[in-house]
Amino acid sequence: MKKSILLPLLVLITLPAVHAQKRKLVDRREQAEGWYVPVRGEVLADGKPVRDYQVELWKGDERVGQVAVDKKGGFNLDLDIDQSFLVRVTKEGFEDKLVLIETALPPDLVTYPDYICYVNLIPRGKTAGIDPFYADFPSAIVRWNSEMGGFYHSERYLEHIQTKLAGHAQASF
Repeated sequence: MKKSILLPLLVLITLPAVHAQKRKLVDRREQAEGWYVPVRGEVLADGKPVRDYQVELWKGDERVGQVAVDKKGGFNLDLDIDQSFLVRVTKEGFEDKLVLIETALPPDLVTYPDYICYVNLIPRGKTAGIDPFYADFPSAIVRWNSEMGGFYHSERYLEHIQTKLAGHAQASF
């Protein structure tokens, strides 16, 4: 009787170890499917979290669809690597915000941090005097930054677009 209980118990104990060996970590991206860049986003207005906003995702020139906003007011995206995405944030009474995210990575890179995205909305009444030509440009361009070891927005672009928007945008996009 003890042998019949011992054998199934031994199988149950060794099964996780055998299964873990099958899930060997990869050391090259081509060894796995479904690589993506995790994006964790929060939308603010005057430095405070905003509710009841919408997020729309575009991949290249094609609309992917609406992105769910969680109960805490944040949004999460898993963006395919080596692609170009446009994230559009809209809210009644505020100017739309566009964030361009390019997910190209160095070919040998297999681990990287999530990109934390803060989008700062501007109320419609505070946009008088902005050159409408620049209002259609992305508020930020996000790319892999090898020196910083993660995805970051281009400070140079952000400063340039803020200058063109007559200083109405704040340091965060």
